[in-house]
Amino acid sequence: MFTDLSVYIIVSIFCVLAMALFLFGFLGTNFSIKQEDDYQNLIIDYGNLYDEQEIGEQNWKQELPAYMATYLQTIEITMKELYLNQLIITIITSAGFLLIIASWLTPSGTFWGFFISFLWGTIITCIIAYLIISVKIGTLLKIPLKANIGKEDVLKWIYGNGFFTALFIGGIITLNSLFIVLIMKAMSVTSTKPENYAIMISGFPLGMLISGIYFREGMSVTGRGIQAACDLMIKKEQFFGDVGNNLSYTTKIAAGMSSLLAEVNFFDSMLVLSLFVSMPSIVLVNSVDYHYSDNFIGKMFGIQLVFIISWVGQLLISFLSHILKNDDAVAFTANNVRCQILMSIFLSLCFVIFSLLSLPKEFEFGDKDHKQIYREKVLNRDFMGCGFIGIVVSAILIIYYEYLTSHGYQVAQKVALVAYKAPTLNIIQAYSIGNIGQIVPALLIALSLFISYKLASLVGILGLFLGYILNIYILMGISMLGTLSGDGLKISFLAQFTNNIKDRLHSITWAAKNYIVWLKITNAGGLTIAAILIIGTAIYFTKTFILLLNGYNLFGFLIGFGLAYYNKGLTIFIVKTICEEALYDEKSFQLRKNKPDEEIALENFSYTYFPLKNRQGNYYVLVNLLSCTIAVLFTGIIFGHGASISLAISNLFINAIMMFQSILTGTVLKNAFIYNSYDQQQQETSQVLSVNLYGDIQGQTIEESQNIQNPYYMIYIMLITLVGIELFKHDY
Repeated sequence: MFTDLSVYIIVSIFCVLAMALFLFGFLGTNFSIKQEDDYQNLIIDYGNLYDEQEIGEQNWKQELPAYMATYLQTIEITMKELYLNQLIITIITSAGFLLIIASWLTPSGTFWGFFISFLWGTIITCIIAYLIISVKIGTLLKIPLKANIGKEDVLKWIYGNGFFTALFIGGIITLNSLFIVLIMKAMSVTSTKPENYAIMISGFPLGMLISGIYFREGMSVTGRGIQAACDLMIKKEQFFGDVGNNLSYTTKIAAGMSSLLAEVNFFDSMLVLSLFVSMPSIVLVNSVDYHYSDNFIGKMFGIQLVFIISWVGQLLISFLSHILKNDDAVAFTANNVRCQILMSIFLSLCFVIFSLLSLPKEFEFGDKDHKQIYREKVLNRDFMGCGFIGIVVSAILIIYYEYLTSHGYQVAQKVALVAYKAPTLNIIQAYSIGNIGQIVPALLIALSLFISYKLASLVGILGLFLGYILNIYILMGISMLGTLSGDGLKISFLAQFTNNIKDRLHSITWAAKNYIVWLKITNAGGLTIAAILIIGTAIYFTKTFILLLNGYNLFGFLIGFGLAYYNKGLTIFIVKTICEEALYDEKSFQLRKNKPDEEIALENFSYTYFPLKNRQGNYYVLVNLLSCTIAVLFTGIIFGHGASISLAISNLFINAIMMFQSILTGTVLKNAFIYNSYDQQQQETSQVLSVNLYGDIQGQTIEESQNIQNPYYMIYIMLITLVGIELFKHDY
């Protein structure tokens, strides 16, 4: 076990190092083309991606570099404009939450501590959001240039940027959580209620959640709605020739940018990391040996130290991202990606052993006056065992989800090819796979939670959480590879770069798309485990042993179920509305008609159209957020803490099942379409492509195939249930 001073030094050094590694690359590489010099340099660089003979034969290609530079500059300007959009509504919502909700919800003596934590989390999220957007755009700019050099450079560029961005996110969250813990401990030193400290700490992830929900949900619904509209226009034109060459320049920009907006897995991982660094402080207040220890920081950050040491191993592994050589770009990508995760899993199993040094050999946990929820002794070896379980469960689910969704295996291929028999059969089969297949992650996570709780109570579930997400940095890099390689491929086709560039990116994308699902299931499982920890802590605080099946608690259960579907339904509605307006509303002319003055069209597009649709999406996100708040407050205040916890439990159950199911259904529909559209041997009939195209659109609009469903709303309900537990502390 480490002393307070040694923890200060270790956490500070490693977190600063993680951020410095990212900033060194970010500041040393040009991630923007807003300035005229950068814009002109990109035109020159892109001009070198054509054969001189080809340019001579087709003189019009001389204009393409400038065309593409303008295309990408417009995307960057629009993305930065959307960031300002999100920032404004984030500030308004956060201020409203603090002044109206938190001041009333938080127990006496905790508001200012909660306020500091919440504000700190909000600021950190805004910084992270800006960097995620900037890195996505900057990485995309140079993908064709890297592809011109070789497949190794593409993989190193995209994967490396994703991995070091993940390191920065983890570093800045962990370092600031150390400051928050120190401040909150000082502010709660006179408090006789340990739970007050936990409630003040919970302001940090709640601040990150409420500010992040607009960057996550607002951008996602905007991107998915416009992407669906563009798919219906562009993909239909590409494969069936119904539209011809009448698509506007702005339609092509919208297609490229909507893809960047719709994929928000990094924001889900950010929420996972914010919960992970906060949960030890929230859970371990139930331990006298921890909360009243003279070596408080040394003990409290023992779990985070294991996580910090693990990323050092992942950092070393990341430098081996292209170690396995192969002339075939598909095999090269698949082999190296799998090698990365296998090495990371092996090292994770080794690093969990470090918990024997970073945690006390044994300590008390629980409340001695309430033995039904009390375990007298927790051993660090039991915690280590729970960490092992988390790593194994994560590895099994990674393999399982890849097998069911990858177009390299028969399951997704059969979904693609069943379209030969009749339309909609692919969608029906995908839903059967999702609904049947979700039982495996549900059972595995339930079993692991049961074993972990038996071994070490809530501390065991904390160990399970640690093991389950221990490889998340590697997975974030792999996810960015799968996402941005496809976006780079679209640019290469649009710019009509040389065939060797398009072929390399085509092969890398073909393989890498299969592995995005790894991060999705890790985020989904991690958030489910975190939600269990929050509910478990709320039960400890209220001394509620058994949730009786009375009318009040039953009301809470039913509201929780209904609220999960309401959140999903409202999200689908706004995606459908944005898509429909893009296709048919006359105000959306930018997406369908070329304008005589293209510069005016681009200006309207960047500063009017996308921000307008984004504000429209943000409005419904706010409605969802207010609905969750009203439901929890009404249930807790009127029917007591038993009903509020019942609401949280039922909402968690249904959201967890929806996440596990939607990942399977949505991803298999997307990969079935990729299998048809990328594999030339399968492009035999327009009917097959049409059916799988509409399956893909259904997957991205209804099942959110790019990400996971409802994670922010689910965790929001858990956290405000915990924060308001004193207000709800009565039963009838």
